[in-house]
Amino acid sequence: MSIVEEVKPPLRWNPIVGEFTEEFLTSKSSDPNGPSLSDLKDGAHSVLQEALRILGRCLPPSLPHGSETGLVVGYVQSGKTMSFETVIALARDNCYGLVVVLAGTKNNLRDQSEDRLKRDFGIDEGGDHWYHLSNPGRAQASQIQSKVDAWRKNSSKKSLLITVLKHGAQLDKLTEVLSRVNLSGLPALIIDDESDQASLNTFARDIRNKRVSPNKLSTTYEKIIALRDVLPHHSYLQYTATPQANLLLAQTDLLNPSFSELVTPGDAYTGGKEFFESNIGLVEEIPASDVPGKNNVLKSPPKSLLKALRFFLLVSAQHSLTRKKGLSSKDRNRSMMVHPAVATTQHKVYKDWVEKAFNGIKERISSGDPSLARAMFKEEYAALSKTFPDLRPLSELVAALADEVIDDLNCVEVNGTPDAEKKVNWKATKYWILVGGAKLDRGYTVEGLCVTYMPRPLGSSPSADNLQQRARFYGYKKKYLGLCRVFLQKPVQAALTAYVEHEEFVRAALLENRGRPLREWRRDFILTQLLKPTRPNVIGIDLGRILVENWMVPRALHRDEDAVRENRRLLNSIQERWSLEYQRAPSSSLVNIGDVSAAVGTDVIQSVPLSVVISEFLLGLQVKDPLDAELHSALLIALSSLLVVNPESMVDVFLLDNLRPAYRTRQKTVAIPSSSRTAPMNQYFSNSANTANDRSFFTPGRLSLQLRAFDLGSRVRDRDSADVHDVAWYALYVPASMSQTIVVEGR
Repeated sequence: MSIVEEVKPPLRWNPIVGEFTEEFLTSKSSDPNGPSLSDLKDGAHSVLQEALRILGRCLPPSLPHGSETGLVVGYVQSGKTMSFETVIALARDNCYGLVVVLAGTKNNLRDQSEDRLKRDFGIDEGGDHWYHLSNPGRAQASQIQSKVDAWRKNSSKKSLLITVLKHGAQLDKLTEVLSRVNLSGLPALIIDDESDQASLNTFARDIRNKRVSPNKLSTTYEKIIALRDVLPHHSYLQYTATPQANLLLAQTDLLNPSFSELVTPGDAYTGGKEFFESNIGLVEEIPASDVPGKNNVLKSPPKSLLKALRFFLLVSAQHSLTRKKGLSSKDRNRSMMVHPAVATTQHKVYKDWVEKAFNGIKERISSGDPSLARAMFKEEYAALSKTFPDLRPLSELVAALADEVIDDLNCVEVNGTPDAEKKVNWKATKYWILVGGAKLDRGYTVEGLCVTYMPRPLGSSPSADNLQQRARFYGYKKKYLGLCRVFLQKPVQAALTAYVEHEEFVRAALLENRGRPLREWRRDFILTQLLKPTRPNVIGIDLGRILVENWMVPRALHRDEDAVRENRRLLNSIQERWSLEYQRAPSSSLVNIGDVSAAVGTDVIQSVPLSVVISEFLLGLQVKDPLDAELHSALLIALSSLLVVNPESMVDVFLLDNLRPAYRTRQKTVAIPSSSRTAPMNQYFSNSANTANDRSFFTPGRLSLQLRAFDLGSRVRDRDSADVHDVAWYALYVPASMSQTIVVEGR
């Protein structure tokens, strides 16, 4: 049985691997620095097998009409283009006659994707498989019709590939020209690259809050819907590395995906984990004093920029001494990226600084005194030697700078100004310094990027997805990772570090639910308070944040009689079992409550593994109140995350009053339905005179779980009024060092 036949849930259909896909993968594997053919084809997470899964969840070509929407998620610079190229190749082999690629919102991104598709699919060489059109207009309607008619006669002939700028006017033109063509019986595939950008309806929040009509559509979103409407048989695949916006669409949204799949990077990929979790000295801080602003006028290049430039020159020299002759353009380059801000005025300033600094270094290298040049690079050389042991001697690197690098280096602006480099020709020279903002952001590939200098601040209300898209320094760099350096302001570094956990949590949820309808799982995930998930105007569902820190206490565990009964049984069961399996002792020896005698009758079960607390208690607890369910979900997410970081985490479990029910009065002012039993007053904790404060029962710096039981009545201090008995309750103490912020989907 093939791998795809074993996929769960099953695919809608099983695509075949035909001649064109075989040729395409063989060609890609022939790159001396590319993946091997076995890496591309073999194994459940190979490019081919994942592409088969993706296409197999799309609309079968045998159906007469219909549509499907899918979400495909990778990492930044992880091979998403390779993935959708393989999906397109498979579509060609499986009788899809038309493929439309929405190739970015900027011309440089469209050019980048278009050039790669033409090269990889043999279009430039006049191959036998594709007709290609770029941004077609009305005049090309008859040409498209003739190609479609030819395909209908023999579907093994050329299919039509259209690349189009993701811009309202261009999409409108494409829709108009396709509306003039008879497309019946023509299976089509739409690839929306960077689908979380521009494609989504920016009126989603206003629709959710009923400020505008549900039919209100933003321009690009409306044009994509119109394009889909003229294609009677099509599948629409949303590709992105930052799926937050796609995952937070309303269920009724016309672009809401019905399934998701993942792109798994190869072993040579280096991303957030390698740069921000491995702690191997790849990230350098840009001090605030090095960032120009209204209150910080700089008249000369900041020291951190000079340091970054020296790093880059040494890395370039190492490359010039060790590179193999005849390498592909992909691997023949080493680059530095300077990303100061969106405003192009800053780009000019930084370019002038880089050129001024480079000319000064060039003069020293050319002075004829090698000791002077070596002294200039001494600090950076020592740092690189620690992270890349195979670094050539400094004297050889300085010589290589003089012999090759300084005469083969270009510094250019990449932005929207008239004098900017519109299209970087990577073959023109081997060493580049690119200075820019938005055009060096989302989706742009900087060949051989090894040094990134990004003084761009975090901003006042940053989105997680937009911040992550700035990480152009991720990619397939394992062979020279130790030569890479990333210069960031401290808040940006902190946010990108926190994003790693958020990203892995989202991917784990996607992995667990891959292939299943997204409407079946809640959008709850970990996200630092530094960031919001995405731009608010595209979010179609209600979200909330829960800070899991200090005391976390449910409010209405007594709302359902069946739940009360089952939770009581659970509490008694774990008390008996944990008392036998772990050490149980009086709590007076562990807690600081002032009057030790007040702790008599409350025991503690010490060092219960967190994994046991989650699996045997928290997962088994029945929580029926909607607000409590949100809290409980956030707790499970946060604790599961802690368990991943430290599988040996322990919890001290306090049995308040050794589970003898204490009396509490139900509060009548809580905003829950009046027909329901209301919550205990004092929010669980007692401050009664001559009693220990409940908050005293915890172990400082450690997870602590309080378990107890309540009798609930209607009158203050009147136990006889109790009409709900022996209700299991808990409170969890989370130290600040273990705190998490969880974004939860609202009710």
